[in-house]
Amino acid sequence: MINYKHLHYFSAVAKEGGIARASERLHVTPQTISGQLALLEDYLGVYLFARVGRNLELTEIGRLVLSYVDEIFSLGGELEEVVQQRPDGRPHLFRVGVADVVPKSIAHRVL
Repeated sequence: MINYKHLHYFSAVAKEGGIARASERLHVTPQTISGQLALLEDYLGVYLFARVGRNLELTEIGRLVLSYVDEIFSLGGELEEVVQQRPDGRPHLFRVGVADVVPKSIAHRVL
């Protein structure tokens, strides 16, 4: 299954141009990033990067995947905003006192 962390590491490597720079930015070891990228490539069954000299460049399918990853992170950000701006999910308690002399049918219609 595709994992948000796999996509995060993939995006960082794509934008930084290499595993070493991405690992510095993310404060994780290069081995961690390399392993996660390998898992993502194995799962997808494609190579996302091609080695060009000392750098990694996105393959054509890698560019396509990156466009989806950017959209996924954008939607994730929107989700966080919506959830944080949403009022508390618990129902509010609303109590009404009605004198015994008021008929229940009238109280029900008023409420």
